[in-house]
Amino acid sequence: MLDVELAAGSILLRTGSAEIVSISIDASAAEGFDIGQIGDNITIRASRRGRSARVVAEVPTGTDVNIKGASVDVSSQGALGTLRVRSVSGDVRADDLVRAEVSIASGDTRLDLVRNDATVKATSGDVFVRAVGGRLIATLASGDIQADDVAGDAEVETASGDVTIRRCTGSAVTVRTVSGDIRLGLPPGIRVDPEISTMSGKVTLPEPPSTAAVDQRRSVRIRLRSVSGDIRIERAG
Repeated sequence: MLDVELAAGSILLRTGSAEIVSISIDASAAEGFDIGQIGDNITIRASRRGRSARVVAEVPTGTDVNIKGASVDVSSQGALGTLRVRSVSGDVRADDLVRAEVSIASGDTRLDLVRNDATVKATSGDVFVRAVGGRLIATLASGDIQADDVAGDAEVETASGDVTIRRCTGSAVTVRTVSGDIRLGLPPGIRVDPEISTMSGKVTLPEPPSTAAVDQRRSVRIRLRSVSGDIRIERAG
């Protein structure tokens, strides 16, 4: 596991050799950082508050990484294990993760592939997730969220922002937004248990299936609520 605490700057994670961990720090005074190791756990800490730096870490494939900061941009290239990010501000970009846990006050999050569950909490910022192999949980105060493919259940809540889930194959989808549109794509061959409401907006549903054996289809529970915004459900290919 790699554990990094950085007040400000950027962190670039790369996967490399299965046996070697390589760390480089670009700062005005690199000696102001403490690097320690206990077993398989490696820690990087700034010994002085407010220290800004660019940290580049090359770790073995599947490494779990914890990052804590005040104003830190995080980018990962390659296949990591669990990535946990806690930061006041900063953007997060990740190519390939087993699991993602991101909590930021201000910043955008882009996750290309999360093989299991993904959890994102943001006060201000947009979220894009290309593919989630498990459950997606997202809570946003101000910002749009788009997920292209969610294999598990989805639970999304936002105060001001649009929610787009292009395809969800889980058994339950819950989306709540105060001011924003909701767009949800569902695969064919399912039976929907819906609860949909919007105070100021229109609801658009797909045409009912022509097949008569609807009761034999898998049931999916849908809970979509918007105070001010349109709701659209469509069939995803």
